[in-house]
Amino acid sequence: MKLLPPMRFRFHEDDHERYGSDWWVYDEAALVRVPARQLVEIEQQIGMGVRDMCLGVRTNLTFANLASMWVVRKLAGVDEDFASFEPLVWLADWEPAPATDVDPPASTSSTSPPSAEA
Repeated sequence: MKLLPPMRFRFHEDDHERYGSDWWVYDEAALVRVPARQLVEIEQQIGMGVRDMCLGVRTNLTFANLASMWVVRKLAGVDEDFASFEPLVWLADWEPAPATDVDPPASTSSTSPPSAEA
């Protein structure tokens, strides 16, 4: 599956009191670097596979967009039950994320494990 370029979203003004007015970055390149056990926990909470969520975001499915918005906040440290997360998904602003909003990927200069030599 080819990864989407990073997108950012901001909640509709009617949701600002509850969810804030900041931009949040949905970055699939960062998402695939999340440890598997943490992704499994996320899947259990949102009730769908992360891959299905990513595919749903591409086709603008409401549930996938809702889940992706929650996941972005969850990975940023916001502790909120998915069942109580209910923003106005269709009224949120989405746009390509400026490069300044995207964390650089982890270094890929070496694919070898660290040396065991002392």
